[in-house]
Amino acid sequence: MLITRRDLLNGLSVAAAGSALSLARGPGAAAAQPMRARLISESPLEEPFMLQLHLAMKRLKDEYGLDYEMSESVKAADYIRVLRDWADQGIELIVGDAYSAEDGCRRVARDFPETAFVMASAVSDVADNFSIYPGQNYEPCYLAGMLAAKLSKTGTIGIVAGFAVPATNVVINTYRDGARSINPAVKVKISFIGSWYDPPKAKEATIAQVEQGVDVIIAERVGVIEAAAERGIVAFGYMSDQAAVKPDTVVTSIIWDPYPLVKESIDRIKAGTFKGQDMSPFELMSKGGSYLTPYGAFEDRIPIDTKAEIEAKSKDIISGVFVIKYDGSEPKSD
Repeated sequence: MLITRRDLLNGLSVAAAGSALSLARGPGAAAAQPMRARLISESPLEEPFMLQLHLAMKRLKDEYGLDYEMSESVKAADYIRVLRDWADQGIELIVGDAYSAEDGCRRVARDFPETAFVMASAVSDVADNFSIYPGQNYEPCYLAGMLAAKLSKTGTIGIVAGFAVPATNVVINTYRDGARSINPAVKVKISFIGSWYDPPKAKEATIAQVEQGVDVIIAERVGVIEAAAERGIVAFGYMSDQAAVKPDTVVTSIIWDPYPLVKESIDRIKAGTFKGQDMSPFELMSKGGSYLTPYGAFEDRIPIDTKAEIEAKSKDIISGVFVIKYDGSEPKSD
């Protein structure tokens, strides 16, 4: 699984102006000292959300010459301590998730107004130096639903997810809408495992869905793909490109790419115009923040007309001709 890819991954002056946070340095200062950026997550690197953040930060490190470090698997009890330590050092940018200690993360941001925080959050409130992003890729999930309905022989498709939070709920609701645009009678089985990272529990939930007739499933959590391979059904990777996990099981992956939103944040810091805001527009397909990967080993197994229909819908989403309804309400399993 993804843990076997670590070796590959390893190859891969402050002034406030009104409500805007100015972090631009004086002439020549950038050359003397690179911008410092840090990444923090309660999840391990093997969890696709964390992996995608790390890959985006590594890419930006190379492009901007950042001083970049990451801290993974940070327990909730240590999370705020790590943030304060970095902010005490005057780190210019901290990226990560605020799910585990939302109130504490925001307190640290208030205490250190000269540090820019860009954090995944289930709360929409922003602050002068605190931007949020939901970490969602719901638009390509509509396309995945279309494809799932086309591929399913049983008329029952599924998804195994972590928690019933709005950013996950909209993914599932959009997946269902896409599937029903092809087959109005399709059934969608939904499992929430109550964890961001628990592969055994995700595998158990997958097996239970297969026993209910599911033959196409989204691996919103790690562990689903392995179970899908064992039970002989196909799966869609999630967040990161997971084709390498099981090439003959993973049809495509529903990518979330945080590169555009972090790049925008860095550009604003360098320009001295950073101000906390909702960065979710940078997660849309039109910005390159989400998309479906190529079909890999399934390229010749998917009918040409099916691929053409999905490609046409993808272009309509990107151009704005087709606008997907945003529904963050908690979905129920059929």
